[in-house]
Amino acid sequence: MPAKVDADDRRRRLVLAAAELIADEGINALTNARIAKRLSGSTTMVTHYFRSKRELVLDTYQTMASRSRARLEQAMRDSDDPLASCLHALLPLDEPTRLEWKVWLAYQGMSVGDPELTQIWASRSASAVDRISRLIEADISAGRISSSVDPDMEGGRLFSLIQGMSFQSIVDPERWSPAHLRRMADLELLRLRGMDNGLRAAPRPELARTCGTGQASSCAGSSNSRSG
Repeated sequence: MPAKVDADDRRRRLVLAAAELIADEGINALTNARIAKRLSGSTTMVTHYFRSKRELVLDTYQTMASRSRARLEQAMRDSDDPLASCLHALLPLDEPTRLEWKVWLAYQGMSVGDPELTQIWASRSASAVDRISRLIEADISAGRISSSVDPDMEGGRLFSLIQGMSFQSIVDPERWSPAHLRRMADLELLRLRGMDNGLRAAPRPELARTCGTGQASSCAGSSNSRSG
């Protein structure tokens, strides 16, 4: 008897192969033949599960988004500073997260002039902003952030920063290294937690150096004691 095919596993393998192909060679390299070659299979294996390139790209995008969301939720559960952990987990700091951001960058290019793709991208961005805003609200309730701060405005600003830096790291990885990305995110969080009545609080040099090591919680604590 022929071996039973696990359809979900086969579909996952196809999506991962598509993601890796996009990351390595760009969206134009995404063809049934190239995917089949990566999996040592036939093109019918691809067409059986995906009717078009667009459907495959959409599934690949959604899979990367789901993977990112699961990582974020796990990072926040395991941390005593969920906001810092959320920002770090969003960044492309290793190969799996760089793969996600490369897929998203390619997808964003495809979405130009396409209302459906644009709406999907906008919805994901809005969800990310909402998550960050709720974490800022929690920090305000906990006394880590001044009550004068607007969570929605700062949530949007932080996500825009994370997204911009992440895309820059894809096109200019030498200048935007993982260490630099973390340092920038930590300094922005330090700034946010040092704000008093909407004014910017400049970090001391020694605090900035500490933030560069990724110790966002200790940075935030020092900032609060300074502004309190």
